[in-house]
Amino acid sequence: MPQLTVAQELQIKAQKRLASLMEEKLVTRISVLSTLLGGGKTTERLLVRISIETHKTSPDFDQMAADKAKNRIKQALGEIGCDVFIETDR
Repeated sequence: MPQLTVAQELQIKAQKRLASLMEEKLVTRISVLSTLLGGGKTTERLLVRISIETHKTSPDFDQMAADKAKNRIKQALGEIGCDVFIETDR
């Protein structure tokens, strides 16, 4: 059985923790960015895309809804062991 990379393990962990938010269609994509650093080391960043209208020029913009969605994601992820970036669909 092939061994998983750190990025693959992180992806699986995030998918498990965010499964209910994905079912609600709040979270639309989860991806991991793995960056090679000097000395053969890598660092991982988790990217989570959410589907809530957060473009400030939109008439449907709701800052409270955007903040609530981001807090739900952070709470569901807990301590995941890397930086988390939450981006929004526009």
